[in-house]
Amino acid sequence: MSNEDFVVISDISFQFGEQLILNHVELSLKKGKSYALIGKSGAGKSTLLNLIAGFIQPSQGRVTIGGGPIKKSKGNTAFLFQDLGLFPWQTVMEAIMMPLLLKKEKNREKAKEQILVLLKEMELESLKDKYPHELSGGQRQRVAIARALISKPELLLMDEPTSSLDSMTKEHIQQLILAQQQKLRTTLLFVSHDIEEAVFLGEVILILNKNGTIQEMKNPYFAQKDAKEQLGFYEACIEIRKSMNMELPMK
Repeated sequence: MSNEDFVVISDISFQFGEQLILNHVELSLKKGKSYALIGKSGAGKSTLLNLIAGFIQPSQGRVTIGGGPIKKSKGNTAFLFQDLGLFPWQTVMEAIMMPLLLKKEKNREKAKEQILVLLKEMELESLKDKYPHELSGGQRQRVAIARALISKPELLLMDEPTSSLDSMTKEHIQQLILAQQQKLRTTLLFVSHDIEEAVFLGEVILILNKNGTIQEMKNPYFAQKDAKEQLGFYEACIEIRKSMNMELPMK
């Protein structure tokens, strides 16, 4: 696996009206790693995610993915929205197939085989003909994740992927996300308000401060399935919470 910088955020600022949301942010993401982006409300986490996705343009600075502009990488980037964005008229199978149709996948049999494998891995086999209104919250979440992963994106961006789920369902979804990230070696960047989720899913924890600085913390508990059974896991959560509450000097 290459260790080169895959996503590079250079001197990014973003202003909405008179409000400065991001101020001279610098960040590099390595290919194939998983990053958790956390911080206090209003720090600009979702804004930064949307800038990387190319949904909005920075007031200053630039973002490159794979050494080139965002528009050249859009076919290899997937975004999981908070509201999931499932269409009520699509079955589970149709929803997951949609990205392949948009990419004009010519080999339909190969595409169907790929979908069936992912359905099994995401525990959706028995639900493939169901519509969103027939699914639970956790099931809809798994469908949205499968749809994001079916085209095997190089970069997966997720905005609070489990925020609406109960704790048991949330942990199950986290395990599935981790398994897919490890299998595909997708570069993952996700926003979370849940510190435990960040420590479980993030190989690197990124703490975005309101002054535009980003603290990077390596996570020794990443990819450990029994991490939440270890005292050190919760000690790491406490340290991160303390770091979030520290006021760093302005740039």
